[in-house]
Amino acid sequence: SSSSSSSSGRTWSEEDIEISRRLYNLAEGYTRGARVLIENSYMSLSASDGCELSDDHSMCPCNSCHQSVDWASKVDFMQVGMLMGAQGTPEERSNAVCMSEQVSSTYKAVAAKESDDDFTRVGYLYFANQATGSYTQWPKQKDMCDVENYDPRFRPWYAAAATGPKDVLIVVDVSGSMHDADRHILAQQAVKTILDTLTWKDFATIILFNDRVGQVYSDTLVPVTDQNRAAMKGWCDNQKWKSGGTNFQLPLQKVWQVIKASVDSSRTSMCQKAIMFLTDGKDPSFQDFATVKEKADEYNAIIFSYALGTGADTAIAKRLACENHGVFYAVPDGADLAHIMSAYYEYFAHGQEMCSGSWIKYTSYGGGHQLYAGCMAMYDRTVPTPELLGVSCLDLNLFADVSEMKDETGWNYFKCVASDVTKMCRAVLLTECHRQKIRLSYSQDSVCTETYNDYQDVTSATKCPCADQSCQDLSSEWTDEKGYFCDSWVGDNCSNPDADWGYSANGTAQVKKNCRRSCGLCSYKTDYCGVSSSQECPVTPIATECRACLGRVSGVDIDGATMECPPDAPRNLVNPCWTQDCASAAPPVVSLSIGVASAVVVIVAALSMA
Repeated sequence: SSSSSSSSGRTWSEEDIEISRRLYNLAEGYTRGARVLIENSYMSLSASDGCELSDDHSMCPCNSCHQSVDWASKVDFMQVGMLMGAQGTPEERSNAVCMSEQVSSTYKAVAAKESDDDFTRVGYLYFANQATGSYTQWPKQKDMCDVENYDPRFRPWYAAAATGPKDVLIVVDVSGSMHDADRHILAQQAVKTILDTLTWKDFATIILFNDRVGQVYSDTLVPVTDQNRAAMKGWCDNQKWKSGGTNFQLPLQKVWQVIKASVDSSRTSMCQKAIMFLTDGKDPSFQDFATVKEKADEYNAIIFSYALGTGADTAIAKRLACENHGVFYAVPDGADLAHIMSAYYEYFAHGQEMCSGSWIKYTSYGGGHQLYAGCMAMYDRTVPTPELLGVSCLDLNLFADVSEMKDETGWNYFKCVASDVTKMCRAVLLTECHRQKIRLSYSQDSVCTETYNDYQDVTSATKCPCADQSCQDLSSEWTDEKGYFCDSWVGDNCSNPDADWGYSANGTAQVKKNCRRSCGLCSYKTDYCGVSSSQECPVTPIATECRACLGRVSGVDIDGATMECPPDAPRNLVNPCWTQDCASAAPPVVSLSIGVASAVVVIVAALSMA
């Protein structure tokens, strides 16, 4: 139960939730402040600026670190450390150091103000850079020097902040040819790395195939909680990855069966669906592109295809991606397959500007502490369409003892707010121009060249159309006649919804009127909307009630419990007939007037916890 941590039997009041609300505002305010600082720092950089990683700022060897009993690690609370990533041009690596140095002063100031005097509360502040994979953290920590090939971009907290919720179906060829060049080992590693980019807000399953559908982790999608992720990795270890022939038709049919079963049983994020199709073989008999496109359009499924090694059928794999809004990757033997496949989320990062924070519960390296992190993406705003610069996070544990907070009446409110803002679907605002540029960034061979693909002559300098930013949904709290929020329509056909859903003509009209952005009804303007830089993200007001008390939700909350209206919430407007067959039923309602919370501010006064 999502309410099991509350010790009080009464409903929460405005006074009860004020501390939780202020704590949420404090964490989001500091994180937003770090974003503004990094974005402005990047905008002010010039070609003549150059930053080198100094010994004092380098995370390693961390000679100044000393053992802390509470942190179960060697740390230096007076310093911020940086691990330089393995990628990037010399200019990108220099810029990463410059941004790290800028945010370090903020991290040290926040830590000095909010940590307890003896640093007994364990909580980190950290930033990862997209171009290089570099990582900056307060405090410096010796354990980070011992992590081999650490790339923060493939940690769950990073992808969670960079993209919205999604359904991911990982479809992998395990035919006999996967034995060649140890492809079966690379494929298994890639699947596990993909799972590491998913969090509790995402749903996934794994389908292995050869000349038939081999093993399937689950016939419906499952939320990627820590427990489920570990189970999926363990399942991978026990499968056969190199036997049999190759058949593309059967696993793709299984994909649509899994999606339908998941949608019918509400085991879905209700957001975008990504199909990751990996093969090293050929199936000359496969011709059913029309059915794949029909089903992909029906379920808003994007196909990412990967042709591994010299024997793979690149023509079929590329056509599957090009006809279904995806990206094709030709992956030579010996390439870093795990990195290539797990970078799929960058596609969504291009089309989703994440203006609000995302929350995640995770286990820290070294000490193994359970931490709650508020994370926020930051963007390069020197260009008309914002591009991902990186992610900055702050652990709630820095401000308060979470174990004590869980005993307070307002904890369920905090969990609702953190879970709801993280689980909201984000529209992917990409035109074919944007997709072609994404394909080109991997390889010229990935650019789609069929007659139905526009922008075949795309270059990195091509100017793409942009969506009208004034086109937004009416409200994040509005629900349609079936109890769904606007964002749950992302990827669905709002003009002609599935007849089985039972929407009236007026209900459909209301969805189109109130959910224009989520329905994909915003107009696009040519030539970058006539601007040379992008605007800063708007501040998102903090909700006052749980979405699970107002409409239909799915999946689990930040603690991995089923999303439901807590019994101590002030009111519950959920209609039982949404989830069970009944003629009519009046939802229980407890009337309580709660005002709309004010917008988050970047500078927040110190919080005094009673």
